[in-house]
Amino acid sequence: MAAATVSLPLVAYAETNDLPDTNRLQAIADQTQWAHLLHYRPHPYTFRYESQNDSADFFLAEEGKTSLLAELTADLTAFMQTGMADNSSAQCQFPARYQWVKQQLPDIAFVDQPCSDFSQWESEIDASSLTLIFPAAHINSPSSMYGHTLVRMDREGKSSSKLLSYSVNFAANADPSDNELVFSYKGLAGGYPGVVSVMPYYQKTNEYQHLEYRDIWEYNLNLTKPEVDQFVRHVWETKDTYFDYYFFDENCSYRLLALLDASSERSDLAKHFKFTAVPVDTIRALDDAGLIDDTEYRASAASGLEYKRQQVSRQVLDTAKSLIDNEVDVERALAALTEQEQAQALELAHAYARYLAIKKKKDSPELRERTIKILSARSKRSIDAGFIEPPTPAIRDDQGHLSSRLGGWVGQVSGDGPITKYADLSLRLSYHDIMDLPDGYVPGSQIQMGQFDARIWEDGDIRLQRFTLIDVLSLSHQTYFQSPIAWAVTTGLERSLGENAELYAFLKVGFGQAYLTDWGRFYGLADVQLLADNQFDKGYQLSVGPRIGWLLQKSLVQAQIEANFQEFNVGDKTQRRNILAALGYKLADNVQLRLKAQLSQFEHDALTLDREEVSAGVQWYY
Repeated sequence: MAAATVSLPLVAYAETNDLPDTNRLQAIADQTQWAHLLHYRPHPYTFRYESQNDSADFFLAEEGKTSLLAELTADLTAFMQTGMADNSSAQCQFPARYQWVKQQLPDIAFVDQPCSDFSQWESEIDASSLTLIFPAAHINSPSSMYGHTLVRMDREGKSSSKLLSYSVNFAANADPSDNELVFSYKGLAGGYPGVVSVMPYYQKTNEYQHLEYRDIWEYNLNLTKPEVDQFVRHVWETKDTYFDYYFFDENCSYRLLALLDASSERSDLAKHFKFTAVPVDTIRALDDAGLIDDTEYRASAASGLEYKRQQVSRQVLDTAKSLIDNEVDVERALAALTEQEQAQALELAHAYARYLAIKKKKDSPELRERTIKILSARSKRSIDAGFIEPPTPAIRDDQGHLSSRLGGWVGQVSGDGPITKYADLSLRLSYHDIMDLPDGYVPGSQIQMGQFDARIWEDGDIRLQRFTLIDVLSLSHQTYFQSPIAWAVTTGLERSLGENAELYAFLKVGFGQAYLTDWGRFYGLADVQLLADNQFDKGYQLSVGPRIGWLLQKSLVQAQIEANFQEFNVGDKTQRRNILAALGYKLADNVQLRLKAQLSQFEHDALTLDREEVSAGVQWYY
């Protein structure tokens, strides 16, 4: 009798479609998890509290984007409707919301409506656990400079193929005709809609062919099965909507954190990334929250190729390369090698062919024919090539120094006049320069955005010494099989050395080559510089000259010597020469001591002006 007494009001409540009173609905609407399900966040600049989803289809209430209560009321009203046709109810459109609302209102006898499309999709996904995939930074691609993250929804059992699992990705829905410059601009300005997509993992890796040339870290998340199920439901209700995409903040990594926040009440991580969301920082946030169980490493094809290269003789290397680059008889080319060396040469040749086909986009009938001959020859040799696979790095990408940096410096400038002392305060929003602590970062790479250097001179004068909008440097070195171009681009505002120097705008671009030796990395670039301000004869100076340097990156000590000579110019006749020496020392995982000495020379007609600067500073990464 007691059970019957309880059930009668439940059925009556559902049948009359009576809603809870406003106070109770407001209490539910005020819960953090409801805001997460609707992707509500305070805007960092306007301070408006509204949904970041920009699709009208994501809301049932007209004011659902700005009112949590209005959307809850509209959703609850729709969820209580019965007798709906298959796939036509709000329960089918928003299964994650429906699941959560049912838990908040156990006294309402909701009637589940038929949703065959979602049920079939959910069954095909068959997710048992989630894995965060991090293809490491790819500095030569604007969309992947900081790395990328996606989520793989794994099926139960170790034997299940990971490639056949489904992946969740958030990316800009870019116009394929946009070049890299247009893509970069629109990505910074929110010019693209960002969309949540779901596809088999193998299809995703094929779509990003350059993943074959980026090491991948896999982070197994320790979500419970109900949390995984809620994640799948929430992906369903967001995958046909869109969010404005911003390269710095509302990017792939940020949106995946927001999806996880909406799926687990243990996760409230997106709130920590109001201004920037660097992928490695979002991984650190997951780790700090205790949501990562363990990690796995998969070396890229490029890493595998280079690691194998180090294990063979020069004769094997020459043979492998000639099998691809030249029209040769395979067996005759292999004749001088031992049986195991033949296997090594054939496997290296195949890896080199893949590099040419994917990285260099070189796909010709001749290359395909030679690849088939190589595979055929390898199949005839049962001996193991004896290659050792690349080891797991001792330090993961997310274990390097933190992405933002604050520095305090003291120094002095001398030259034709008296010695002038100063103190600097430096703030960098992200991410890494070649003199930073190197562990966990791509060797020879530099990406800095949003750096402010303020200087106070000994007489109390305070000035902005330099503002760097973006500073990218890639010193990828030449190897036997790979010949990347070293390049640099930086833009912002700066002053020359000296207290009375004026601020000018600059754009600097360089191209060249880099070489890695046992003594460090040597590089040379042809550097083109455009400076603009009324201090120049014609309001600008366009100059070109060599930029050469040496770089040493060790865990404990970092060192650099660089010379830049801008001898050829138009717009202003001043010739500029600069020599820099820098030394870094690791004090702690996120603290570095740095020393710097710099000589600048300016020559205009018969007048030569020298400026020398020495400084010391402590950098704190946070």
